[in-house]
Amino acid sequence: MKINKFSIMSFGSILGTGGFVIASKSFFPFLVAPLALILIFFFSLFSALFLIKIIRYTKIVKAELKHPLLGNFYALQPISAVILAILCWNLLPGSINLGLLVYGASLIFVLAIYLSYHFFANMNVKPDQLHGGWFITPVATILVTNAVLMYPISAITMVVGLVFFGIGFMLFMLTLSTLFLRLVNHTLPPVELAPTNYILLAPIGILIVDFLKISAYAGTIFHVNLAPFGALLGITFWGFGIWAIGVNLLLLNKYLRSGFKFHIGWWSYVFPTAAFTLGTMALSSLFSPFKVVSIILYMFLFAVFVIVLVESIIQMLKSKKGSFTVRMR
Repeated sequence: MKINKFSIMSFGSILGTGGFVIASKSFFPFLVAPLALILIFFFSLFSALFLIKIIRYTKIVKAELKHPLLGNFYALQPISAVILAILCWNLLPGSINLGLLVYGASLIFVLAIYLSYHFFANMNVKPDQLHGGWFITPVATILVTNAVLMYPISAITMVVGLVFFGIGFMLFMLTLSTLFLRLVNHTLPPVELAPTNYILLAPIGILIVDFLKISAYAGTIFHVNLAPFGALLGITFWGFGIWAIGVNLLLLNKYLRSGFKFHIGWWSYVFPTAAFTLGTMALSSLFSPFKVVSIILYMFLFAVFVIVLVESIIQMLKSKKGSFTVRMR
C-alpha cells in the first residue's frame, strides 16, 4: 500500500468496530477483550501509517484537511482514540485510558475550532459539497462527554463534559438544519457519499446516553433528582432516531437501485447503528419495553457489522494496491 494513498476514512473501521464491541458487552461479553486488543493493534498501525503520511506527504494532508468533503473526516482518528478509551475502561491501566482520552479530546477540540474557522474564512462551500460527514465533529465532541463522565464524580469532570457537550450539541443542531435544507432544496448527494446521510443517527444515539449520564451526574452533585428530565429528553431524541432510520433505509434502497457499490465509506453505517443501539440500551434500564427493541437493534447492528466487515475484507483482497478508498469530488 502506498502511504500517500492511505485514507483517513480507514479509522471509520476502528470507530465502527469499537461501537459494535461496546454494544456486544451485554450480549457476548467474551468478545470484548480479544476484539479490544485487535482494535488497539489496528489503531496503532493506522496511526503510525498516518503519521508517516503527515511527515512525508504534508502537502497532501493539508489539501485533504482543507477539502470541504474530506476535511470533516479528520476527526475520525482522535474519535477512535476516545472510543478505545471507553471500550477499554476496565481492560487497560487507568493511565492508558486517560492518555487516550486526553489525546483524543484535545485533538477533537482543536479540529472543531480549526475546521469551523477554515470553512467560515477560506471556503465558499457549494450546496452539493454539504454531506452527513459534517456530523463527525459534533459526534466526536459529545462522545468525549460520554467518556469524561465515566470518571469519578467531581465539579471539574462535569464542567469539562458539559463544555464538550455544549460544542457538540450546538454544532449538531446547526449542521442538522443546514443539511436538511440542502437535501430538500437540492438533488441527493452522489452515490459515493450515500453512507454519510446515515451518520445523522450517531449523534442522536450518543445524545441519548449523554442526557441520561448528565442528569445522573449533575443530580448527584446538586443533590436533586434530574433522572426524569434526562429520560424525557432521551426518549424524545429516540423518537427522532426512529424517523432517521426509516428515512435513511428508504434512501439506501434508492441508492442501491442506482448501482451502489461497496467502498470504505460503508463503515459509516456501523457506528451510527451502534450508537443508536447503545442509546436504546441505556433507556432499557429505565423502561422495560426498550429491552426488546434493544435486542432487535443489536441483531440489526450485528448484521450490518458482519456485512461491512466481510465486504471490506473481500475488497482489500481484490484491490491490487492493497487498499481501497472512496473518491471525493
